[in-house]
Amino acid sequence: MIASRNYSLFLLFFILLFSFANTISASTKDIFSQYKNSLLQIRIVDVTTDSKTTIGSGFFVNSSGLIATNYHVISKHVFEPKQYRIEYVLHDNKKTRHVYQAKLINFDVIHDLALLQPVKKTVKSKTPYLRLQNTRLTKGEKIFSIGNPHDLGMAIITGTYNGFTDDSMNERIHLSSAINPGMSGGPSITKKGKVIGVNVATAGNQIGFLVPVKYLKALIKRKERPKDFIAHIGQQVLTNQNIYISNILNKPFKTKKLGQYQVPDKLASYLTCWGDSESKDLPYKISENSCATKNDIFLASNFTTGDIHYSRYLISAENMNSYRFAHIQEELYKSPGVFLTGHKKYFTNYECKTDFVKNNRITFKVSFCLRGYKHFTGVYDMMLSAASLSKETTAIQTNLILSGISYNNAIAFSKKYLEAFSWAP
Repeated sequence: MIASRNYSLFLLFFILLFSFANTISASTKDIFSQYKNSLLQIRIVDVTTDSKTTIGSGFFVNSSGLIATNYHVISKHVFEPKQYRIEYVLHDNKKTRHVYQAKLINFDVIHDLALLQPVKKTVKSKTPYLRLQNTRLTKGEKIFSIGNPHDLGMAIITGTYNGFTDDSMNERIHLSSAINPGMSGGPSITKKGKVIGVNVATAGNQIGFLVPVKYLKALIKRKERPKDFIAHIGQQVLTNQNIYISNILNKPFKTKKLGQYQVPDKLASYLTCWGDSESKDLPYKISENSCATKNDIFLASNFTTGDIHYSRYLISAENMNSYRFAHIQEELYKSPGVFLTGHKKYFTNYECKTDFVKNNRITFKVSFCLRGYKHFTGVYDMMLSAASLSKETTAIQTNLILSGISYNNAIAFSKKYLEAFSWAP
């Protein structure tokens, strides 16, 4: 009797498990069948060779043919519109590929979004557009990311919604899914087919990121159409930096103890900080503490902005005379561990000023450098290096970089940053 009952329960469990597996499989299959024609491949084509140079994904967002994708997919066209044209590829139920030209009408570089419009009306009588989600999901819900990974054709990837990241300056949705190159700009949808985000990046190992759909909605609602795309980027960068720099400057800087000094600590929730000490085979010891943003803003190939990065170094050498210690300090000062790179076609040369600053019982030797952005008026990258000179066998050094900021914010941030250091034995 007991054995018979256990067998019945086992059989019931097996049937339920099999049915559940079939439901999952059928759901993914239905999603693929229903929405496969809603996906577009976005191509950037080099006019000279008439060959694609960049590929991504996109999708229609309304019945008039408005197309959403990532800004980074079409960035080459923004900077060189005569050299690169935009195309999109539409598939029909007969697996026929239809190629059309599109024009850029607006974008949001901060959140990596762009809107395109067909140059001519497509042959389809009904545009297969996707609807946008109005509410947030619950962590653990299943979602489906659609795109063209590695130019292999349309693919759908099942993933898990993990909510918003908390270590990014600009909001991102964390997705457990294999988003690969070529899927950028494609939609991630619910089982009901509503878009919750736009595929934007991957960290590998089944870790993907989406731009939340609310930023796409905001971009669609903007009625103004920029006439000068380059100036439009510059204005967006300046507006954005003023928001996040002001948010930091309007609060007291948190500090922490590093040796016998007080130094700036983590200044924003989206900064990641780490530390380490090194003394092996050296006559002195260096303890480093650094904080930095994990994500930046893509403007073009080899051209990003929006970085905050600062390092503090405690240098100590109890058994070293002051002259040798000063020499070590100078060598470390000349070779900062934090620096900015970038193609010279985007930046002016650095202009630097060196001075001595006294503050909170510390005398600093300070180098302050700025370089301008050639395309955007009033936007700069800043590098600051400072070394304390007050003590004979212990010192504090720091490097700070801020990219894509205004001149006034560069000055204000540097001043408050240095004022956060103090000698506190």
